[in-house]
Amino acid sequence: MRLLPAFLVLCLTISISACVQINQPAETAYSDQIDVFVAKVKNKDLELAEKPNRESDLSEYLEYAIAISPEISALREAELSATSGVSLASSKAQPQVSATSSVGAYSANVTDGTLENGASINLTASQLLYDGGLVNNGINIAKLQVALAGVIKENGINRLSAEAASAIVEVSLSSEDLEAITNFQEEIKPHLAQLERMAASGLIDRSIIDEITSKILEINIKEKEARSNLRISEVNYSKYFGDLPLPYQALLFPLSLSSDIAGDLSVDKVPAVRESALRTLLAEKQVAVARSAFMPKINAQVGSSSPMDPDENISAQAGILISYQFSDGGAREANLSRAKNDFERAKRSLEFTFENTGSVLEALQEQVSNIKEIIALAEQKLPILVDRLRVAETQIQTGQADISKVFDLKLQINELKSRIRRGQADLLRTQFELASALGLLSN
Repeated sequence: MRLLPAFLVLCLTISISACVQINQPAETAYSDQIDVFVAKVKNKDLELAEKPNRESDLSEYLEYAIAISPEISALREAELSATSGVSLASSKAQPQVSATSSVGAYSANVTDGTLENGASINLTASQLLYDGGLVNNGINIAKLQVALAGVIKENGINRLSAEAASAIVEVSLSSEDLEAITNFQEEIKPHLAQLERMAASGLIDRSIIDEITSKILEINIKEKEARSNLRISEVNYSKYFGDLPLPYQALLFPLSLSSDIAGDLSVDKVPAVRESALRTLLAEKQVAVARSAFMPKINAQVGSSSPMDPDENISAQAGILISYQFSDGGAREANLSRAKNDFERAKRSLEFTFENTGSVLEALQEQVSNIKEIIALAEQKLPILVDRLRVAETQIQTGQADISKVFDLKLQINELKSRIRRGQADLLRTQFELASALGLLSN
């Protein structure tokens, strides 16, 4: 009879064990699941985004690239996740209520071996009164992390926009270069044939033909390079825009941004500086959190307990719970020291970012000005060469100039036009890089 309680406990243990879910063996192949998942999510953003037409300016194309970018989508999700962290941190300052219930059998006297069915309920409510600022600083940290996630998203949008704009510029430039070289090759064919006849008849020295042939080979090499560059740039373009056709205004900087990148530039609101400042504030709050570990924790707590035995009275408790850790082996001191070091490092990083960003912005602005001056000089030189070519073609009729001079002038004009095109492309890329650094492409 005395073994009956022990036997019942053993039976109960076996019954509970039988109810426990046995872990299933881990799956070794996930390829099918991955294929199904990818099939559900791929091109989701691409289908939702509104495609711009070819008459649209670059701003609309960049908005499309941002809308379909998986990277930007992930950054937006990270920002939403950080927002949830504020609610999580704030919940610790609210009343905490918990309840537990136990259903089973009890014995008022284990010696007689009798069991009665019953249930017990325990209810506890507590409210934080003081914790040295741990919860409040945790809430502040969560809010700062939301702001930081937003700035990181803005930085991603600005960077991706500048990269996408550069991809547009590169495709447009490569296409124009290839078209210009192909047209030039067709244009000089009659002159080459005439030069061959003149060389065969001894009217010009063979060395001139050899020199021109060398230049022709250089042109042919450039034509092959242009084709290769066009193919590479098209692949890069598709990363940002898919099969979207190239805009007609590919090499025009949006007028809405032109005035924003000119004049005096403010460093204070640049995304890179804001991100560094937020990281500094976060490090400062982490120091406050580390300091709170040295403070006592005070909670107001009430509770009630209903035992299984209905003959026993329901009990209730109410009071103030104070806890304090006198020693932890030096963990708190180490954590505080690390937090202080991180804070100092964050402040130095902010100072460097502020100074470096100002220098970068000045350099980009100066580069924009220099490129404009170079393009202007090249455009001034172009009509001069065109006029010289017109005169040389006229002088051929009178014998005052030869075909080799005409060929050389055409070659110079072609190279100068190529320089102007590349200058315009460099100008546009630099303007977008400056706008990106200023955070203008995320507005």
